[in-house]
Amino acid sequence: MSAPEHPRPSPPPATNPNPPPQPNPAPTANPSSSKPPPVAKPKPVELTGFRSALSHTGIPHSVLTWKPKLPSRNWLIFWTITASISGAYYYDRRECKRIKEETIRKVESQGKEILQGGSLGLNRKVTVYGAKWPGDEDTDRALRYFRKYVKPYLVAAAIDYDLPTSPLHGSITRQIHAKILAQRRQALGLEPPSPQLSLPGVLSPEEYQKRELEGGVVLVGRASLKEYMEGLKRGWMGRVDSWKWEDEIENKLKNDGVFYQPQPTEPQSTEHDAPLENTPELTNTPTAPTPKATTGLGFLSRPQPPSPLQTGQSQQTTYQIPERYHTPPSPLPPQPPILLLPFVNHIGFSQIPQMILSFFTERHRVKEGSEAALALINNHIRPFNPSSGDLDFDVASEEYYNKDSRKLPTKIEEARKDYYENLKVRIEEARKYENGEREMTEEEKKSGKVIRIDDLMEERKKKELRWMGNEEGWEIIRPESQVSWDERWSNGNGDGWLKVFELPKSDSNEKSE
Repeated sequence: MSAPEHPRPSPPPATNPNPPPQPNPAPTANPSSSKPPPVAKPKPVELTGFRSALSHTGIPHSVLTWKPKLPSRNWLIFWTITASISGAYYYDRRECKRIKEETIRKVESQGKEILQGGSLGLNRKVTVYGAKWPGDEDTDRALRYFRKYVKPYLVAAAIDYDLPTSPLHGSITRQIHAKILAQRRQALGLEPPSPQLSLPGVLSPEEYQKRELEGGVVLVGRASLKEYMEGLKRGWMGRVDSWKWEDEIENKLKNDGVFYQPQPTEPQSTEHDAPLENTPELTNTPTAPTPKATTGLGFLSRPQPPSPLQTGQSQQTTYQIPERYHTPPSPLPPQPPILLLPFVNHIGFSQIPQMILSFFTERHRVKEGSEAALALINNHIRPFNPSSGDLDFDVASEEYYNKDSRKLPTKIEEARKDYYENLKVRIEEARKYENGEREMTEEEKKSGKVIRIDDLMEERKKKELRWMGNEEGWEIIRPESQVSWDERWSNGNGDGWLKVFELPKSDSNEKSE
């Protein structure tokens, strides 16, 4: 029997003597071992011509081959705006300087002339009026405009100037009215002339008037023209009764009952009481009033009132003034020539574009100021002609009155109402203290002052002077009001009573520079 067969093991697989190539594994990123292939440097630009010669002088190759290119869009916008603004500002200020220097060269020879009268001679003098601009609390704005644009040329020509203050609307009207009224009353013998001093340099009334006529009057802005003309009309065309504005306001406030105190009823007198007519406290013996304190307002400064005897005499004289004295003089006395100087004051948020424009067009105002100064210095005078547009002088400036200025009467009424409501309480407290019904409060002890009735009356007078003055002045200068004019001031042949300095005609091309 044969042995069992065992399965034979399978032969090993045959090996290929030429195995297929295996793919190489991807190289791992190793920053220390792998380096980017070197970048080939661009071939330097070959220099030709004069650049080739300059390269031997040491100038870098990059400088010789530099080619300019435009900056980015944003940089272009920035540099364009900056250059335009800087150029406009520089050109404007250069023109201002040129105009000013040329004008000063024209007039400085007159400032070197010898005065008539030698060392005691007086140079020419002008009076400048600048009305308060509506809506602006800065009362000196118009006069500062004169100082900036006209004064340098007057100084170069040795011309003096006077600047009366005008803190309220209508101040110029009241000043001119009072001045002309005093002149008329002195001419009629209703007032004594001012005392004259026999001193060198002191002018007589005739010499003073002559110097005033040779000088002139400068009116800054349309509001000044309206107030000045209204003052002329009230002064020359009105009556010659004695008038003081402070006294007029005081008389209005005297009997309005604000400080009225009802007197307590007196008990019936017995037979043992002394008769009332013999009581010294109730006798009607007139006593001299205490002098009134000044208001502290410069434009309202007036001489102290005369004694009661003089006041009574002046009142009697006023009542006995003949009616013919109130007739305006014919012909009217000559007046100083008038220089009309345009003026606009931009205030308020809505006028910011005009402010920016005026900042870059300063040369126009310098030109106007120089032309006005030349007309005044050289005495270029013509008659005031209402039909040719003199009454419409600078009428366009009224368009720039802001909204707050047109609400002035309403604001004054509200301020007056609030003040009087508070004044009632203050009057009661002051009376209680004066009658011994209360002691000083802690606040009064610290301040060391107690408000009395007289103090409240003086305070109220000052406020009413300001309120009533502004109300009256606003009615004169508001845009709806026309410039005061009287037909008797013109004789119909073009040679009127008033004279103005003639300014050169404005060129529209100059305004469009």
